[in-house]
Amino acid sequence: MKNGFCWYELRSPRPGEARRFYLDVLGMDVAWEVSLLPEAAAARGAPSHWLGHIHVSDLESSMERFVALGAERLGPPRRSTEGIASTVLRDPLGAVVALTSRAGRNTHAELAWHELHTADHARALGLYSGLFGWRPTEALQLSPEVGTYQQFTWHEDGRSVGAACSTARLPHIHPHWLFYFAVDDLDRALAAVVEGGGLVANGTHVMPDGTRVAPCEDPHRAAFGLRQAP
Repeated sequence: MKNGFCWYELRSPRPGEARRFYLDVLGMDVAWEVSLLPEAAAARGAPSHWLGHIHVSDLESSMERFVALGAERLGPPRRSTEGIASTVLRDPLGAVVALTSRAGRNTHAELAWHELHTADHARALGLYSGLFGWRPTEALQLSPEVGTYQQFTWHEDGRSVGAACSTARLPHIHPHWLFYFAVDDLDRALAAVVEGGGLVANGTHVMPDGTRVAPCEDPHRAAFGLRQAP
């Protein structure tokens, strides 16, 4: 299996309400895991959030390599509702991610886009590339604020699955992975976000290929994105 994101988990203080919100926004039931925000995370002040899990063949050795490069382990390994072990870490530049082997189990359908907001996109992508074999693809120059938007892939066919950008050096953005859901009608989905008590963070943006994207927050302030293909 490729060493890319294979599992997505929403950790929320009110999982039932969160699931209904995403049902209204996406027009379908959430196929990804929605779980209760762990008490330890809440005690540290962690808000509701989406956590992406990267597939690795050997969980312990991959975790040790990540830590040796400067990542911080956030607690002991834990098990999902299916009994699959995973380890949550903060990468050396501050973004939280999980590693999992999930051997022999079905994984989630890949989300539309994976966006890493970090202080140094070149260093961060070098870390993930060295650990998991990801490869850079096209580099876009967006606004002066965003700078280089370096796309990457983990697929053999070379299609881009996400991008890294050095936006966490800005005062209003922290290091994090932002996951985008595909929608057929972005305007309808954004109206549902607002009606359901969520936020549309910075309006909509049009990418060079015509893709429309919008960063959002759900009612419990978990960040996510919506993405409509051209």
